[in-house]
Amino acid sequence: MRGILSKKIRELREAKNLSREELAEKMGVSQSLLAQIEEGKTVPSVATLIHLSRCLGVPLKTFTGVEGEERLVVVRAHERKEVERRPRSGPSRSGYYYQALASKEGIDAFYITFEEKTEDERVFFQHEGKEFLYVLEGSLELCLDEDCVVLEPGDSASYESRYPHSLRGAGGPAKAIVVIYGE
Repeated sequence: MRGILSKKIRELREAKNLSREELAEKMGVSQSLLAQIEEGKTVPSVATLIHLSRCLGVPLKTFTGVEGEERLVVVRAHERKEVERRPRSGPSRSGYYYQALASKEGIDAFYITFEEKTEDERVFFQHEGKEFLYVLEGSLELCLDEDCVVLEPGDSASYESRYPHSLRGAGGPAKAIVVIYGE
């Protein structure tokens, strides 16, 4: 199965005229992980297959042979993998460190650690979709355009991510669950 799956993924990527680098960036994973999957050295998790199917524009059954979508996706705490959603060179410019949580088509969930940053070090992002976040630890500053608010543990927020937004640990690192819809 591993060889057939890896070949199928590579064929679909090439049919879309995407390099490994481009697909890895689109998926928010490292090039080395995608290379290991395509070379049959590792078997992707269900969450990774769901994300692959979405990024390649094919139904999940293309990889699983199972009709319909998965009803339940579970990622155990010890199975969470660090992912890069934005290219890095050296330390993260954004100060965001992601771990993928259980995701389904159109919805990506992450456990994110936000480094403490000064106001001058804010990095703004914007992309399609909507975001929901729930603060677990620390103080997290959320800026949407020029409007900034500090969120504490137990606080939550949702917003349109097409507007420039920035998140940073305020007074130390912060941890939150972030869910991105329809990116």
